[in-house]
Amino acid sequence: MELIFNRQNDINALNKELKKSSLSFKNRLQSILFDANFVMLVHKSLEYPLVANERCGLWYVPQEDREDTCYFKSTDGHTNVWSFSLRRLNLHLLPIIERAGGVIIVDSTRRGKSMPDALSKTIPIWCAVINSVLFKEADDFWLRTPDVIPEEEHNAILHLIPEFVKQVKEMNLLDVEAYKLKRPLVPKWFFPGCPSQELDESVYSVCCVSSSKKVSVHKATSVRGKDGSMVNFEYIQGSADDHELWVPKSLGSFGANEFWSIADKLVESSTGYLPAWVTDEKLEEDIKCYISKACGSIDIRPVGKTGIKFGKIGRDIEFKELESNTIIVTFHESFKVINVDETSKGKVFQFPIPNNKKGSNMLRTIIPELMARMDLSLPLVILCGTGQDISVGLVLALLCTGFDLDWNKVEKKPEISKVLVKQHLSKLSSLYKVNPSRSTLQSVNNYLFS
Repeated sequence: MELIFNRQNDINALNKELKKSSLSFKNRLQSILFDANFVMLVHKSLEYPLVANERCGLWYVPQEDREDTCYFKSTDGHTNVWSFSLRRLNLHLLPIIERAGGVIIVDSTRRGKSMPDALSKTIPIWCAVINSVLFKEADDFWLRTPDVIPEEEHNAILHLIPEFVKQVKEMNLLDVEAYKLKRPLVPKWFFPGCPSQELDESVYSVCCVSSSKKVSVHKATSVRGKDGSMVNFEYIQGSADDHELWVPKSLGSFGANEFWSIADKLVESSTGYLPAWVTDEKLEEDIKCYISKACGSIDIRPVGKTGIKFGKIGRDIEFKELESNTIIVTFHESFKVINVDETSKGKVFQFPIPNNKKGSNMLRTIIPELMARMDLSLPLVILCGTGQDISVGLVLALLCTGFDLDWNKVEKKPEISKVLVKQHLSKLSSLYKVNPSRSTLQSVNNYLFS
């Protein structure tokens, strides 16, 4: 009995080691490179702009090939919890679609499914709601879902569309005059092995591309490199999903943008893949070396003519790089404004908080202190690690308390309501891709309604 038990333990240990090996860092990156090639084939065929769905989709589209990014959450398409997000409106996509006649949105999913719920349901809901607001409501409210969605689920979603449309109209979240699309939005779906299909030129095609090949298990794969030679690795469907769980801890916040910024240094130009001889350990070493030499970015954007700007801080910033006599606020654990000129009329407020849920929760105690020290007569720059979340929280607090919905400065504080917050956020998201988390919005609401 003891012998059998020991053998079973040995088998379990072996299976665990084999699974760990197949899910290695190197295999994940090889799988990403393989799937990215499929995306580029679709792009070459359709010739529409490439938009990566955050976060997973970013890994399958190199930065230089991206027109933009978007954020459609799979959870908004999960069965029985279907939703149209009033804070993830993705309105910045509409001018892109209007200009190009269509768009390609890239995402992926882990094994067992041909496409993520974000592509099969969240985006169809979005298209249906946008169409119903901008055009005459059709009997089916413009809802189109792929064949993989059962008829019962399609009908259940269809039943909810009128209420989603009602909410958008009541809150004036979509400016009908500003977004006069000539044609309705119709989703189409593409994935490895899907049948070819014709696009209807009488509509704007929202091409939902699931980059990964559907497999039941992680399996040994041989693919042909650029030079015709064979490249072997363990293929992992949707390998980029939840990258925080598989990126080695030694690489810190290494993500999709960092990967693509140094990909040409990691892959063999002859094959387009990582060298066969490189190990996970060597890969980590090389990435650390290349990333340390790369310069982080700064991206600052104006909020209309309010005098407020916000954005991303990806490195230390010299004070002299920013406008003089400016109030500067930074939210970042590692980066800050350095060599501050103490004679300047402007002030610098720096908070070493993480750009995650913990940081968003910490914002709850920071906002009251900051708001008490803001001077809207001076230009204001607010920066965080993403330029889409925590910095946007402070921008919303300022807009709701100091400006009307046309973003004109007001003497008297407006009457605060949750609708007002959503209206300011909608206007901001029509200009830029912003994505304040639920925790960030809760911190803002805690201040506004206290």
